[in-house]
Amino acid sequence: MNMLKQKLQPDWWSKTFAGGVLGLSFAMAMGAIILLLSKSNADSSIAPQLGMWSIPWIWLCVFFIAYFIPKGWQSIVIFSLANIFAYALLFWLRA
Repeated sequence: MNMLKQKLQPDWWSKTFAGGVLGLSFAMAMGAIILLLSKSNADSSIAPQLGMWSIPWIWLCVFFIAYFIPKGWQSIVIFSLANIFAYALLFWLRA
């Protein structure tokens, strides 16, 4: 019964922003990385579909994880660093 009396944490806005916006951009980068890595191994018509359909699965998992990070600003920092790493890897693979 103690769960019913708990107040909503005030940083849920920042966690939602981190999971929604930063999580989506991370998922799009990971989808592009999956596309680049599967282009040589898979059929040319299957690789874009694999990259496209991997985005919602990654995004939902990242969105889910955002609420388990203790503070909202920590989730923004962690997801920002993950985005920087993912886009750096993507640009390195494209070069």
